[in-house]
Amino acid sequence: MRRLRVAAAAALACATAAAAVPAAQDGLYTAEQAARGEALYDEQCASCHGPIRAIVPEVAALLGDHTFRNTWRGRPLGELFGFIRETMPQDAPETLTPAQTADLVAYILSGNRLAAGETPLPDDPEQLPHVLFER
Repeated sequence: MRRLRVAAAAALACATAAAAVPAAQDGLYTAEQAARGEALYDEQCASCHGPIRAIVPEVAALLGDHTFRNTWRGRPLGELFGFIRETMPQDAPETLTPAQTADLVAYILSGNRLAAGETPLPDDPEQLPHVLFER
């Protein structure tokens, strides 16, 4: 009986912990953010990355394809946010504001067919370390 209670408590703890780590598909950005991100992407990113869902072999890694999803699956959005903020655009790294970076991440999430929600994606990477990219 004691083993059953311990097993039940462990299962409840695991379920609670899993529920506490939100995944990107839970609508963590707004449609407005994604729209701003799309405009910024077209202006600052498309020349290297191409259209987000197009297959253009001569450009950098596509942001809406399986390679991108496989690279980032299970990794925190804070890591993606930091990577973009620190290294992009390639010809002028660290020039995007936190708000611009959040808009770009929102657009990338939308380009990977993750639904928008009512809550804006935070522009503070410290708020994103436990939000996982899942698709």
